[in-house]
Amino acid sequence: MRILTIPSGVPFLPALAAGLRERLPAPEDLARATILLPTRRSARALRAEFAPAEGGALLLPRLRALAGLSTEDADELALPALLELPPAVEPLRRQGELAALVQRLPPARGGPASPEQAWGLAGELAALLDEIALEEADPELLRDPHALQQAWLERLEGLVEGELAVHWRITTTFLRGVVEAWQEWLEDQQLLDIGVRRVLALATQADAWRLRPPEGLVVAAGIGAGGTIPAAARLLKVIAEELPQGFVVLHAEDPATAELPADALDTAPTHPFHGQRRLLRMMGAGLGPFPDWHAGAAPLPRMGLLGQALCPPAALPAWQSRRPDERAPALEGLSRQTAPDAEHEARAIALLLRGALEQPGASAALVTPDRDLARRTAAALARHGIEAEDSAGQPLHLSEAGVFLRLVAEMVRTGFAPVATLSALKHPLAAGNMGRDEWLPAARALELAAMRGPRPGPGLEGLRAALDPRAPANALQIIDALACAMAGFTSLPSAPSLPPAQLLSDLLAAAERLASSVELPGGLALYAGEEGEALANHLADMQVGFAALPPIAPNRFPPLFEAALSQGVARRPRSRSAHPRVAILGLLEARLLHFDRVVLGGLDEAIWPLATDPGPWMGRPMRAQFGLPSPEARIGRVAADFLLTAGSAKEVVLSRATRRGGSPTVPARWLTRLETFLAGQRNEHWPQGLSVPENQAVAWAAALDQPTAPITPAQRPRPAPPAGERPRKLSVTDAGLLLADPYSFYAKQVLRLRPLDPLEAEIGPAEYGELVHDTMSRFLNGLTAKWPGEDSARAMWTIAARDALEKAQLRPAVAAFWRPRLARIGDFVLEHEPAHRAELGVIGTRTEVPAEAVLHGVTLHGRADRVDELSDGRMAILDYKTGTLPSAKEVADGTAPQLPLEAVLAAEGGFRGMPAAEAGHLLYWRLTGGREAGEQLALKNVPELTESARAALLHLATDYLAGERPFTARPHPGRTSRNQDYAHLARVAEWDAGA
Repeated sequence: MRILTIPSGVPFLPALAAGLRERLPAPEDLARATILLPTRRSARALRAEFAPAEGGALLLPRLRALAGLSTEDADELALPALLELPPAVEPLRRQGELAALVQRLPPARGGPASPEQAWGLAGELAALLDEIALEEADPELLRDPHALQQAWLERLEGLVEGELAVHWRITTTFLRGVVEAWQEWLEDQQLLDIGVRRVLALATQADAWRLRPPEGLVVAAGIGAGGTIPAAARLLKVIAEELPQGFVVLHAEDPATAELPADALDTAPTHPFHGQRRLLRMMGAGLGPFPDWHAGAAPLPRMGLLGQALCPPAALPAWQSRRPDERAPALEGLSRQTAPDAEHEARAIALLLRGALEQPGASAALVTPDRDLARRTAAALARHGIEAEDSAGQPLHLSEAGVFLRLVAEMVRTGFAPVATLSALKHPLAAGNMGRDEWLPAARALELAAMRGPRPGPGLEGLRAALDPRAPANALQIIDALACAMAGFTSLPSAPSLPPAQLLSDLLAAAERLASSVELPGGLALYAGEEGEALANHLADMQVGFAALPPIAPNRFPPLFEAALSQGVARRPRSRSAHPRVAILGLLEARLLHFDRVVLGGLDEAIWPLATDPGPWMGRPMRAQFGLPSPEARIGRVAADFLLTAGSAKEVVLSRATRRGGSPTVPARWLTRLETFLAGQRNEHWPQGLSVPENQAVAWAAALDQPTAPITPAQRPRPAPPAGERPRKLSVTDAGLLLADPYSFYAKQVLRLRPLDPLEAEIGPAEYGELVHDTMSRFLNGLTAKWPGEDSARAMWTIAARDALEKAQLRPAVAAFWRPRLARIGDFVLEHEPAHRAELGVIGTRTEVPAEAVLHGVTLHGRADRVDELSDGRMAILDYKTGTLPSAKEVADGTAPQLPLEAVLAAEGGFRGMPAAEAGHLLYWRLTGGREAGEQLALKNVPELTESARAALLHLATDYLAGERPFTARPHPGRTSRNQDYAHLARVAEWDAGA
């Protein structure tokens, strides 16, 4: 066999190109050659290797990607036979059909509990069917669907007859039925499964070359790294053994691995060269050594170190025998960095990539399977003016249009709940047949008018009912636009069941209407550019896949939609503005490529490599019995990527983060093995052993965000607006705020800033207080001066509580919780109200009484919860509290001046419709409805409290409202207002050590 190798640690594609030039000096010979490579990206990279050396025009060899061998990649000799093969089933159509089969298994027997779970299980099942086909050792079985089905069913029958747990027996029995039904469906549709067709395509190519070898050179290069499938191994055997000008070019094993016995890796599936040795066995070839493809530069010493560290333990003593001067060079160009989290890791990586560009012509790449880290790094590179795109593409569910579609589905599913609705309305694609400059202000108007505070009722009608009557017209315009756009799709929360394909059509139609603007129809807005084209194609495939699914509850559609949409990827052509010497690559994309500086990012377990999971359909023993490789073989493929990438670049940085997503991480096994291995290399020169040098990029990146000058904390604010801008009105509730925290009063009444209510706020103390006040007001307004008796009063209370609850329009669960509390408050009131009337001599009661009077040039105003007219000509003023009562000290020192100031208003004749009178009694009624339903607190020394409040008012009026005193934030140590709405605006935490 003509098997040749390129030393591991030598840039593969440059050496491959150099060997081709040596063997094919004539341009016409090079043009007749065919080169098979593992990926299209590696084919493009090899094409670039020819351009610099030739300088002028050059006829390149045919470069083909082995992954799939579609009609685009197939040799013309195999094309006729390949075209005769039945087409492969579309991936999403297959997943939909399998999901329909999977849903037949009830949840009680291990079946899916939801449509999206069925979709995911179908994807796992499709991957298992592909793996079974790709690992099939007998190619003749694949040519006969009946024989293939029978062979698989017999193997599954063998699994059922084995010693399995009950749930595995159920799963395997069900799997037999699914396989049988699936093969029958494929035969009816005259289609091939994806894995089967790939194997047949490779076999067709091998047969075509065996019968009629091509005229030119045929080279299969770099395909064995990490191993390959039997059908590809058979094709490589034909190339190396039967084609007169055929060659297979592999990576040579590192020196440590090459010294291992032939069977040393049979039980080490996680070793980087386990897969390549398996490939050679499938080809019927020995393990080497093989001749060199090109006699070029020697590999870096680092490859020896990495190969030795990743070898099975039996191979380690050979390293111990090396001299010190042979060990040190292995660490040259190798470093590691450990960041506190993914964001800091991305910033450090961006700095490393930027630093590599300081060398003229140098290239740099981040290689990582972590797409989140890739996106973070791309964003961090923009800080340095470098545009770099993730070669793995953009998942469609994270694309702009994909996010919009998901938001629209979620908005309807939640019944137009504020958070979901505003997320959709404020998305850049939302327009509702308006201009964007018209749409956004209208959306904000709707937010303020109907969506802040407790959640409105369900649906668009709930939004209409919650709309403030004083709301601007454009807020209602948004609701009308939503009703028009969502027509036909608003039944999502309530419909019993609908076909997913219909729900998808309705969603897309609604989203297109909502995305339409005065400038652009919605369809063009959603599907513009390469990303939009990829989305449109994937949605069309989803429509086909969803057509096979049974009807589902519509509120389960958004998770199913997101699960299917997340499988699509948009890969855009390289932007002209992207930096030509910087790349962000996944493991597959980086295979065979070479860069001067490579950062291997995200080197944490469960990321690189992924956790080994046999999947939901077969356990490890079942896979072994069925003839499938162990899940650990995937680790071996990733280990090959790690070894060959880390061993060939001029400079390599091993990067990880100690925490991701807030959870601690574990270093990747290769990092741990490397550090452990180096720590054991002790001698007189290194008594503590060796270690990978720590890179300083994390510290450098953190230093970029540190201020260059000392930070001066903000000072306590002391705004002093001119007299003309100071308010001349003061409410009795704001008086306490002005006394305790003048700055908060300034922010509220001078700057007129009001905190926004949260979206979908939980109904809480404020709403409960309003309900209690309303109930008390309704009850007292129905009474006369004469107490009607307990039975009549209880009936009146029941009616008042019922009417107040109806007005509040509470959710049923909240109303059910608060109704008994109101009943207990009623018991308290019915017990204490007669005694209160008798003791004080109440001859009349008014509720919610507004008051206003001018004192010292300031208009004092307020509203009393209750004012009782007494037989001695005085008044009793009551304030209801559903929370904590102010203490007597707080009332005395002015922290809670509300009732004393209302007494001042009473003395000044400020209560509307009531003559001036002395307030003889000031009382708090605490009405909670809890175990202690109510509590009375009568303030003492009412005349003194009233005069003290009058003096405090004079102080506030002359110093603050009509004077020039600054509105200082928290001027009194130890006294703070209960209102903390403006503490962040005053930056209290910067200057108040006790904050």
